[in-house]
Amino acid sequence: MDRIDVLRGIKEAESLATASLEVAKNKAVKTLTNARIKAAGIVKSANEKSHIATQASLDGARDSASVEADKVSTEGESALEAIHSSGINHRQEAIKLVLSGFNA
Repeated sequence: MDRIDVLRGIKEAESLATASLEVAKNKAVKTLTNARIKAAGIVKSANEKSHIATQASLDGARDSASVEADKVSTEGESALEAIHSSGINHRQEAIKLVLSGFNA
């Protein structure tokens, strides 16, 4: 092998190495792009699941609060009726007491 053949062999090896490096770079970029796309999909899916779980939790809390509010409202109405009935039953006594205060 003479010097020209050696130089030609080196030049061909450099060309092959450059081509191999370019292929590797393209493959790395494609792999990174695919990983980013997959990661974005995972994040989106997790956000959607989180939103659904949060909404379900809020709906449950809202339903529970509604049941409790209805219970308190019913108790309040019963207490109001008891006060009203008591007032009606004691109205005459209250009138007599007020009028006796004026007479004294």
